[in-house]
Amino acid sequence: MARSLGTRSRFTIAYLALGVLVGAVLGAFIVLVQRPGPKPAAQWSSWQPASTGRTQLLEIADHVGRGYVLPSGDPLDGIRVGGLPGSSGIKAIGIPTKSKPSTLGDFKLYQPQSKNAIFILCGTGKDCAIPGSDQHLLPVTMLRREALELALYTLEYAKPIDNVLVFFPPAAGAKSLSSTLFFHRGDLDGNLKHPLRKTLPQAQPPLPGQIKPVERQTIKQLTDAAQYQYISIGNAPGFGRIVVVKPTG
Repeated sequence: MARSLGTRSRFTIAYLALGVLVGAVLGAFIVLVQRPGPKPAAQWSSWQPASTGRTQLLEIADHVGRGYVLPSGDPLDGIRVGGLPGSSGIKAIGIPTKSKPSTLGDFKLYQPQSKNAIFILCGTGKDCAIPGSDQHLLPVTMLRREALELALYTLEYAKPIDNVLVFFPPAAGAKSLSSTLFFHRGDLDGNLKHPLRKTLPQAQPPLPGQIKPVERQTIKQLTDAAQYQYISIGNAPGFGRIVVVKPTG
């Protein structure tokens, strides 16, 4: 019959087993410590507004607007937040669903107005025109880029805004606002999921005519379907005032 293990032998085996276990635990701990953790998510933009509410929109307008200049070095435009003539008490932005709307039901409404932001790109010339421009020389791609950048910053930071309406300066000789871009969160959702510079790689807005082809194509893709014409501010009985725009396509 085999001799049973003595007390000392049993303790020796137990210590050896414990040593192996401790070594395995320490080894696993070292591996965990040395293994790099997940990389932090990239910032959406290097700049972001510090305030909230309407002041936040003013900050965004100032930050975006100061980057866009003419070859002379003068500002391309000034960006106004709201400020449409007769726009006090606006309840919604409305798009007609019929060629001759007659009731409120003939509009697709974007409401409440607290979820909408309205900007006006106003040139420094008379009636907000860009000095030296005419219908054929208006820097449309630059204005589209500026409007797109405004919309992206607003949708990223100015919660709960879901819709951004941007008015273009009128062509020289015109006395009223007409051309707009109307952006919705759902249309730009994919661009809001990655950093701004993936959409607009040129950190410093280029001069008119100097936008790189890849960026020009991106701007076209993201703004073509957003083109609208401003019609008027209408008063809907029992509802209130609405900004009426219609697609130009």
